[in-house]
Amino acid sequence: MQGGFSDLKQRDWLRACRKLGLLVDCRRGDGSHCLVKHPKTDAKYTIQHKLHKFLNMKIFKKMMEWGFQESEIWDALK
Repeated sequence: MQGGFSDLKQRDWLRACRKLGLLVDCRRGDGSHCLVKHPKTDAKYTIQHKLHKFLNMKIFKKMMEWGFQESEIWDALK
């Protein structure tokens, strides 16, 4: 990732989540937020439309809490 956390957008995260095998649902709510669900643990997380560096870092940490390795996450974000 060239710009690191500051350049990531919601669509980057949604694509990465799908690559990591997570379930993505953007049909609920008002349309600007998407629900990401871990299929094995049923853990859920919401990714909002407008992101900034600190929110991207928070999402990254959540993915690590769910058991994904740092290198796996960066590879999925490519």
